[in-house]
This record gives sequence, C-alpha cells and structure tokens, in this order.
Amino acid sequence: MMPACVPDEVAMAKASIGEWVVRPAAPRDLGALTELARALGPGMTTLPADQKVLGEKIEGSMETFASRREPSAAQYLLVLEDASGGGVLGVAAVYPSVGHPYGFFSYKVSTLVRRSRKLGVQARIELLTLSNDYTGATEVGSLAVLPALRGTGAGRFLARSRYMLIGAFPDRFAPRVMAEMRGWQDEAGRSPFWDAVGARFFDMEFDAADRLSAVDGAEFIADLMPTHPVYTALLSPEARKTIGRPHQASAPAMAMLLSENFRYEGNVDVFDAGPQVHAERDGIRTVAESFVAPASSAGASGQLLVSNQDLAGFRVTPVTSDLDDAARGRLGVGRGDQVRCSPDAER
Repeated sequence: MMPACVPDEVAMAKASIGEWVVRPAAPRDLGALTELARALGPGMTTLPADQKVLGEKIEGSMETFASRREPSAAQYLLVLEDASGGGVLGVAAVYPSVGHPYGFFSYKVSTLVRRSRKLGVQARIELLTLSNDYTGATEVGSLAVLPALRGTGAGRFLARSRYMLIGAFPDRFAPRVMAEMRGWQDEAGRSPFWDAVGARFFDMEFDAADRLSAVDGAEFIADLMPTHPVYTALLSPEARKTIGRPHQASAPAMAMLLSENFRYEGNVDVFDAGPQVHAERDGIRTVAESFVAPASSAGASGQLLVSNQDLAGFRVTPVTSDLDDAARGRLGVGRGDQVRCSPDAER
C-alpha cells in the first residue's frame, strides 16, 4: 500500500518542484497508478482502481507514443514523477480522436421561442438535444494528483504538460480540443440529473453507467438513449439546476481550462449534465505562447515549462533559470538539441 502523505511529505514535495518531470506512463507505474486510483475514490471513472484496465491503458499509451496506433484508438497517458526519487505523483491523458465508432454523445442546451398571438403570450422553452458535436475532437482528461498534493501546483503543471505535447506534435491532434467536467452531485453522491433522465432509460446505477461508458465506450448510449429532445421544464427543479454545473471537486480544473482559453457553449454530459468545454488546438494559451529554442540558450527570468521534441521519449519539466545539466538530464536532451518552452506565469 502507498503510505499516507503527511504534512512533512507535502513540504518535501513542494521543495522538490524543480525536480518534477512529466513522462509517458510505463509498465513499472502500474502499481503506483492503481494506488493513486484507490486514493482518488470512485469519482474518476476514466481511472478505475483496476489493474487490468490500467494495464491496458498503459499498453495502449506505449503503442501510441511509438506511433503504432491509429488516432481513433490512440491515447497518451502521462505521469508526473519526482525525479529525486519521490515516485509517481499524478496522471493525465490525451485522447487524440474521441467517439469512434459510435459517436461521442452530449446534450446540447438550446432555447426554442414560441408565441401565441391570440393569447399574447411568448414562451422560451429550454431543450436538451442529443448531439455528436465532439466526435473526432481531441479530449484532454483523466487529470489527477495525489490528494495531499492539491494546492501545490502539481495539477496545474501536469495539466499544462498535455498542451506542451499538443504544441510539440500538433498534427497528431484534432483542430478542436475538448474536456468534460464531472457533473454536480449532492453530499450523498447522488446525481439529480441522472435520476431525472438517465435512470429512466438505463437499468443500472449512475456509477455503473458512467464507468461502462468510460471503459467500454458509447455503444450502449447509442442503443438506449432516446433521440428526441428533452424539455427541461418537465424535469424537477433540482435536476434543472445541475445542467452545466460542475462537481464541487471539479471547480479548480474548470478554472484552469478557462484560463487556457477553453469555453463553455452549452454542451453537457448525457449522464450527469456536467459542462463540456472546448478550444481551438492552436488557440490553447500554453500552445499559442510556446516557442522553440536551443537547449543551450533556453532560460528564464521567471518560470518556464520546457519539453523535448522527442515523441517516444517525451518529457516536460519546470525551469526557473537556465536549462542546466540537471534539467537537460530530466528532459533527455543535449545542449545542441531543440526544446519547446512556454511561460509559466500565473493565469
């Protein structure tokens, strides 16, 4: 079992920020990822505490980094590691093209205006219409760090490392990048939206449906979800309030996405109505502000995120001054190699 992280260990992790590195997940990470998934609990459905599922994700990621997978089946799984020997601290993923072969499903929130001239009454009717707007888009997701490291900057560094990967190899990703937030739940873990909509059509609990979609794909959604619009006025007030509202635990991740130029335009998850956001690939702030420089001259008066340009051996590390021997070692580059840099000023 992974030892509990006590305050002194958190202070040590903060002190070793300069030795953090993000790299592709490897088979040796399976145990640490399983323990991380257990520490996170059942809310992270794309990262179940299941060694078989996680092992398949690692294998799929290794094949993707080795350019042996088509975009429709590709997945990049990244881990945050303390290069000083602190082990795996977090995980994140990028899925280059989602929704194959059954489509990526959302509800699109829209408004229908109806008017009766005879009665002199106008009605604004809110509808949820089943949509496949994001089919083929790149998804960023599965972002998690050890619970004790929340607030240390680990999650933000890990999240931005995904965009460094996209910026270094843009042709491997779709022009649109999206992310979905876990939807709002009450203190008992109940999803009012699921109870009002999904539970009427799927003979299973919310957690089971959510995990089935994350692990096995969306075929059962295509088979069972009604295709007619849902009139939100027919839902309970409690269910209506959750539409487009992120889970309390997702608020920091939502803020980070918005700071990277992602935006919410009315697409929500079909199970819990959590918001789905998107950005143009080249307009993501970390991507747009990044630049390529020789490793010998890369340096900063403030902090930079720096990555190498090697897909199979991809690495990202934070740099606060010149790219010294230790930082180049974490990246696996020499003084004559090119690196990608992005300013790390607070959003």
